[in-house]
Amino acid sequence: MVNEGRKLERAAPLTMEGYARRFELLVTRTSTEYDIMTRFTRNVISDNNFDKEPVKMLSVGAGRGHFEKRMVEELGLKLEYIYAIEPNPAHLGLLETALNSINVKYDIDPSFFDEKFAFNGKCGVKDQKFDFILFSHSLYAFQDPHGAVNHAVNFLKPDGKIVIFSHGGPDISDHLYNYVLERSDPEIFNTKLTHVNHGLTAQSIATFMQEGRSDLNVKLMQETAHIDVDEFVRGEEKEREGGLISFFMQCEYRDLSEEARKEVYDIVVPYCELKGDRYMIRHLCAGVIISFK
Repeated sequence: MVNEGRKLERAAPLTMEGYARRFELLVTRTSTEYDIMTRFTRNVISDNNFDKEPVKMLSVGAGRGHFEKRMVEELGLKLEYIYAIEPNPAHLGLLETALNSINVKYDIDPSFFDEKFAFNGKCGVKDQKFDFILFSHSLYAFQDPHGAVNHAVNFLKPDGKIVIFSHGGPDISDHLYNYVLERSDPEIFNTKLTHVNHGLTAQSIATFMQEGRSDLNVKLMQETAHIDVDEFVRGEEKEREGGLISFFMQCEYRDLSEEARKEVYDIVVPYCELKGDRYMIRHLCAGVIISFK
């Protein structure tokens, strides 16, 4: 037993607001992840003429609209309309600002997307079929991520594409998340209480769709990304709060026991490389493309 002979950890999961703050940190830190996502998406856009023909898009878990805005401004996505689903109220204002800035027709829906989701007349696309459906690092927040992707296929045009970005694995994110999960009081920290499940990997999503849907093409790609965690490695972050490490774990680093903090630090360091004068943590950035055969 993992917890035999030691007290259970009692660190609470990050709140939605806490998650939003950590996400902001992820976006603003020096990282190669968005470069990988950009390169991956550029190929999808060009290969499917999404830069030439008007595109109707569904974004599930749109966050602050950062990547959707980037696709239009930097990758040439000819976006005509977007239906953006984002249940985290901390993101909604910035999402609306981002969509207004790219001058497209849009609807924002704060509801959750699951296998029972329906547009109920709110959608700006009459047949409720989309050229492009995006899950950009959002499936971690789903109770049934595999069922959500399977349901999204119902809204895909015959020649459309679903693009999913997620952690690859096994990787630092699922390593840290599962470390906390295995050592915590299950009444305080479990997969249903955390805002996201960083134990989810792109491989599990791709395998589920490949095995369950013979009518689909499923392609998995992954590449190593690096994110700046220099202050954590050097012990310089304020109160050793953990920064991005807390984001991966889905709890505050400083709320762990002294023993657990040391073990987490010892897990993180082998994943780090010195790039110039900064320590960067490597992790797998994965993309899944789904289309009809």
